[in-house]
Amino acid sequence: MKHILTIVIFAFVMNAAFSQSNIPNGNFENWYNVVISATLNYDDIGTGPADNWLSTLNSLAAVPQTAGGPGPVTVIKTTDKYSGTFAAKAVSANFPLGPVTIFIPGMIGTAQLDFAGVRAILGKPCAGCKPMRFKGYYKFEPVNGDSCAAIILLSKWNSTAKKRDTIGYGKMVQRNAVNTYTQFDIPVNYTGSGTIDTMTLLVVSSAGFNLFNFMGGVGQPGSTMYVDELTLDYPAGIQQVLMPEVTVSAYPNPASDILHLNLSKEVKNGALEVYNAEGKQVGSYELSKRANSVPVNTLINGAYYFRLVSGKKLLNTGTFVIKK
Repeated sequence: MKHILTIVIFAFVMNAAFSQSNIPNGNFENWYNVVISATLNYDDIGTGPADNWLSTLNSLAAVPQTAGGPGPVTVIKTTDKYSGTFAAKAVSANFPLGPVTIFIPGMIGTAQLDFAGVRAILGKPCAGCKPMRFKGYYKFEPVNGDSCAAIILLSKWNSTAKKRDTIGYGKMVQRNAVNTYTQFDIPVNYTGSGTIDTMTLLVVSSAGFNLFNFMGGVGQPGSTMYVDELTLDYPAGIQQVLMPEVTVSAYPNPASDILHLNLSKEVKNGALEVYNAEGKQVGSYELSKRANSVPVNTLINGAYYFRLVSGKKLLNTGTFVIKK
């Protein structure tokens, strides 16, 4: 199931200003049960441990008693939803660890827990993606003046400076109670340059979180944020597969004459479809091997998008640049 979930960028419906599609399981209909012990289990987002495009900090419940655990379960499946059957309920909590108490926000997003570093590792690969807006529906029950937040961050790795450069960013902070499901609509402000390689999405029940160092987080235990129907908006056109079945490495980028494409596995009836920035298909090439080369010498300078397909099945998408 996860292999066919895509973000639709090029919808090929050119009379629409924007294309909108659900983030994988952004409607929170899929949950699976995690068993820690005979007396402790919890529900987490997805269909299983490998289906974790959207994650939580619930795995803190696996911290053993000898290390001060179990930690709090801060994201809960709820039938108090905007639509469908389920939504996510994020509740901030304190986590006493001996003489130290760590504040854990109720968090949903593209972050993986790092036990050793007492932090979360942010972001998911999203080569060449460029959404215009991050949307969702939420309710908020603050405690003692706490605030909730929703954030989108697009970045690229700077190999020279050995750090991440921010390309686009958007944020919503809500300080008052929201008693009925209300839409947040966050425009992405693009101030950087270069090709995006990573997307970070977060919704948190306490805006004073610090996922880089849990020791530095602030907020109020019990602050609660209900979340449903997370989506991204793109300009009409272009597609982005967020959970690809086949990985694609395209080089050189920029290219001038030949574009090499290495696939993680052979694709039956594989083809590479190439589109220009206006959404017009300008090429199609058979890809029958794991290592492939396609001629791009007839393409003019500019940015291009590709789709890796097997028959009618979309496997992956990406971008490349022609520069002569």
